Amino acid sequence: MHDVTPTSPAEVSRGDGEFRPPALGLRLSSRLLHATRGACAWLADRESALLGSALAEVPLREPIFIAGVARSGSTLLLEALASLPSVASARYCDFPPVWFPYWWTRLREQLPLPTPAPRMRAHGDGIKVTPLSPEACDELLWMHFFPQRHDPTVDQRLAATDQQARFDSFYARHIRKLLLARGAQRYLCKGNYNLLRLPYLRRLFPDARFVVPIRSPASQVQSLVRQHERFSRLSARWPSVGRQLALSGHFEFGPQRRAECADVAEAVAIEAAFAVGDEVGGYGRQWASSYGVLASWLKADPELAHQVLLLPHERLCADPAATLRQLGEHCRIEQGRLQDWLVSWQHRIQARPEPALEALLLQTVEQHCGAVARQLGYASITGALA
Repeated sequence: MHDVTPTSPAEVSRGDGEFRPPALGLRLSSRLLHATRGACAWLADRESALLGSALAEVPLREPIFIAGVARSGSTLLLEALASLPSVASARYCDFPPVWFPYWWTRLREQLPLPTPAPRMRAHGDGIKVTPLSPEACDELLWMHFFPQRHDPTVDQRLAATDQQARFDSFYARHIRKLLLARGAQRYLCKGNYNLLRLPYLRRLFPDARFVVPIRSPASQVQSLVRQHERFSRLSARWPSVGRQLALSGHFEFGPQRRAECADVAEAVAIEAAFAVGDEVGGYGRQWASSYGVLASWLKADPELAHQVLLLPHERLCADPAATLRQLGEHCRIEQGRLQDWLVSWQHRIQARPEPALEALLLQTVEQHCGAVARQLGYASITGALA
């Protein structure tokens, strides 16, 4: 297992020394598969057809989707759940050939690959990864089948009534291929942008379990600002960094940053704030816009609310044992494995202090996020839970 304990901001600031820009092979293969994504989708269909009845017999039971605004603690939850032997998730090594989960897995099994030591991921936040660490890769598929994903002038919410039959069948087969290749029983997916697609995903997978991580807006906005500054700085030195983020479907921070549109007028305001350097205001509006949609859905749809676990990062750090148990029970982890899993993970989660925001910036966060934060259980924007 890898160290997934977040570091302090002071340690984070020293992370540039360990950063490595995207390798030439990764950059070239990413561009190639992006340019030929239509052919990749066709070839992926051939992969499915060749697997035939073996694929059809793979049950698709209770997939787990982790979806929250970036910097909410989702990676820690992904690492914890992916450590279960019955669960399969995309991995760092699956990008960019994410289109072909079965063939790619079988090919890697035949290659004499070294076992690299864990190293800090690009975010410089103390989380160490290897090529086999779980990662968010599915956004490439969404971007292909829904071409206007990440257009800040287009509402990104997907309702249960929205239809994309080609994607629906493709995605179900894609998941089955990964389960078949890994010999797993359940699929695990982390995707920040899936937060605005929960009703759509529930229609595709009626028994899905959704986990929505969240942090107090003051803390989460501050983390988003730091990451934007980091990736903008890295991209200024290595322009390939920003291009690689875009090719992998990450538009949360860095030079390719875009507002995630849950309301066109609000997305315009977010983009305007970013344009004048009001990072706290822009990210505060984004936090409230995205989590505000969630709050309205949970209030209006009790069935969806039953399938969603809203998991505050502050609660996880304050009481890891109880919160992880709640997570495991919500995700319906097998009782025979639950206790061992809790013992393995509860001592690896620690709270780390955040530097306090200036009073004026706190007022900005309160102005944009206060009402939504209280709807979702926060007594204040700085982290106290009601």
